[in-house]
Amino acid sequence: MKWTLILGILPLLIGCANVNPGPPPVDTARMSLVLADLHVTQALSGEVPVLVRDSMEAVFYDAVLADHGLTRQEFDSIMWILRQEPVWIDSVYSKAGEIVSRKMLEPIKE
Repeated sequence: MKWTLILGILPLLIGCANVNPGPPPVDTARMSLVLADLHVTQALSGEVPVLVRDSMEAVFYDAVLADHGLTRQEFDSIMWILRQEPVWIDSVYSKAGEIVSRKMLEPIKE
């Protein structure tokens, strides 16, 4: 009797689960642009001499965030929110990868 009741209720509980997290609470397009710029900046910082690389990375990082109107605390908070849902963070990083790829294909303008 108990097993019948449990097996009868179990499909109802599973059927009520919502697997769609819904829309993210922040602008993922904006965050994709920020992440793309941060990735490019980090790649370029590899060209800086080792003795000053860490301090220059911090300067570059802050400059990119300032260009996008963010502070480190705001950026970290937004990324923490996005990391709560794998679908959200995956979409942000996928878009950022596309942006970096497109930038690499663009001809250099002088």
